[in-house]
Amino acid sequence: MPAELIKLVLSASNTVSGDVNVSTVTDVAPIASRYAANVTALMILGGNTTIPATSFRDDNGNSLAAGGLPVPNTETVVNVYVNGVLQQGGLSTLSANNLLIRASILLGAPVVLEYLNFSNVTSASTATNTLAVDTVIDT
Repeated sequence: MPAELIKLVLSASNTVSGDVNVSTVTDVAPIASRYAANVTALMILGGNTTIPATSFRDDNGNSLAAGGLPVPNTETVVNVYVNGVLQQGGLSTLSANNLLIRASILLGAPVVLEYLNFSNVTSASTATNTLAVDTVIDT
C-alpha cells in the first residue's frame, strides 16, 4: 500500500467579549459678524428692496466698500432682521454687492444682517476597548 498524506483535523471556536467605547469632543466656535443699514427711497423698486453693500456698516460703525458683503457658503448662516424682526430665509438673497429683500420695506427701517461662519468647527474622537478573544481548539 502506498504512503498517504496524514492530515491533522482540528475544530476551533472563538468567543469575543468586551466593549469598544468611543468618546467624541466637538468644539463649535462660530465667528459672528453683523452689518446694519437703513432703508432709503432709492432702495425700493417694484415691490423689492435692494440695499447696496456701501449702505451697510459693520459692528465698529465702518461703512462697507462696494462688493464688501460676505458671500454665504455651506459653512455659514445668514439671518436678516427688518426693524428688529427675523425674516424667513426665502425672502432675501445676499451677494457681495447687495442684499435683495423681496418686499417693500418702510423708509428708514433698520435692516441687520447677522452672518455666522461655522468653518471653525473641530472634532476629535478617541476609542478605547476591552476586547478579549478566547479560542478553544478541539483535537
